[in-house]
Amino acid sequence: MGIWSFYFLAKLYLYFRGYIQFDFFLNFLFVIYLVVPVPSSWHSVRSWTAGKQVLGVVLAILLLWRDSWLPPLWNSFLFVWQGGMPQKEYVYRFVQGFFSLREVTVLLIILAVVLMIRNRVRLTPVVMLLLFIVPLQQMGENKGTMDNEVDRFYKTEKARVVGMESVHTTGSDFDIVFLHVCSLSWDDLKGIGDEGDRFLKQMDYLFTDFNSVTSYSNPSAIRLLRSDCGQSRHDDLYNDAARNCYLFDVLRDQGYQTYFTLNHDGAYGNFAGQVRAEGHLDKPILPTDEPIRAYDFDGSAIYDDYAVLENWWKVRQTSGVRKAALYYNTISLHDGAHWADDRVWWKKDRMVQYRESVQKLFESLTRFINLAASSGRRVVIFFVPEHGMALRGTMLQAPGLRDIPLPQITMIPVGIKLVGPGLTRDASRQIVVRRPASYLALAYLIHSFLDQDPFASSSPSPAARISDLPQTAFVSENQGVRIVKEGSDYFLYGKDKKWIMLSPRMLM
Repeated sequence: MGIWSFYFLAKLYLYFRGYIQFDFFLNFLFVIYLVVPVPSSWHSVRSWTAGKQVLGVVLAILLLWRDSWLPPLWNSFLFVWQGGMPQKEYVYRFVQGFFSLREVTVLLIILAVVLMIRNRVRLTPVVMLLLFIVPLQQMGENKGTMDNEVDRFYKTEKARVVGMESVHTTGSDFDIVFLHVCSLSWDDLKGIGDEGDRFLKQMDYLFTDFNSVTSYSNPSAIRLLRSDCGQSRHDDLYNDAARNCYLFDVLRDQGYQTYFTLNHDGAYGNFAGQVRAEGHLDKPILPTDEPIRAYDFDGSAIYDDYAVLENWWKVRQTSGVRKAALYYNTISLHDGAHWADDRVWWKKDRMVQYRESVQKLFESLTRFINLAASSGRRVVIFFVPEHGMALRGTMLQAPGLRDIPLPQITMIPVGIKLVGPGLTRDASRQIVVRRPASYLALAYLIHSFLDQDPFASSSPSPAARISDLPQTAFVSENQGVRIVKEGSDYFLYGKDKKWIMLSPRMLM
């Protein structure tokens, strides 16, 4: 096979390291294709041989992509086609972070060895021998099947509904604000050493085991906005649900004036349009005169968080409505977002840049919380990240890739802050919710707040409110890929339509 030996030796190395999968049957067929020569009796043998080599390169690339943890090639093409190409600076930085210097060095050593010995040692038998180790090794893998468990999970979730129709609001009026933040997970905070940030410490309730379920913006927003019902399958997000599943419809029924605003144009992935339709939101209030603080990876403007929220607050204050509910979406932490005046952002350390963005966002949101508190209004503020950024990456996915909804990406810090007159609880005591939870738990707390005024002197204690908080087992998914937690183990169902138990090393 000559230099083709390097292709298989490199793939075998990456496979045994856990960086790729390895379809033994297809790779074996490719070996046969390469070793069987073009018959000498064929006309234009050289042309046929050259054509075979060109086709071999194409097949090698397709096979490598299939063996990788990357999404199917066609899905990737559609993603770029529909969303548009990012800026070249973003692509440059992404490619930089995609490769491990250590692994590239090892691959170069393998290549050097192959080049030195290929004329003295027949490498084809060596490759074939190593190739047959793969099925033996795969026989020892714990693949199993989680289909029955997943079916039971969704059957149970389908029956779970937070019944807002039983609410009898008799207490004080209070506003509800959802701050939906793109790209922030516990793992991201750990990566920048900010797990104990003052912003999270000021929350009255803090969820430490909250699953965002998905690792993309649109489905995350839809899941939050349908939080009154249990977790649904990914494909069902784009089908109509029962009216009592839609959080903002329920709030309207409770007398709330609802709003939708964001710190971007909402055009990428048709975010604003799709979320409005599938989540039953109002027409968005798009930023216009607010300062542009940053630009996203595609060059679109990102407006100052505090300025956008302050503008909405002015609208709310002058509206005359008794109580208002806001869904606010921010992409200030999105991968590739960079300060408006930074022309060499793509050369800077990714961790440092992200830390600066997190600190600025927390500062802006704290200012908004203080603004709401100083107004004398009663407000319940929900801080909910959409998903993580995948800042550090894992063996399965390079930094920034989120196709596989690993726990490092979907385990997010969720906080609830109450401000306004009438609070009688100990403001210094934070209730930490450590049980596995997801969006239904937020709907449950909203139901509890509406039913038993949290600002009244007779209000139940925060600890009492969470005593019956619904728990949700860990099942995360994007289109065509799913992660399930069973005990302390995580199982992946991906593009090869098989269940694979992920070793701890794969999650690092």
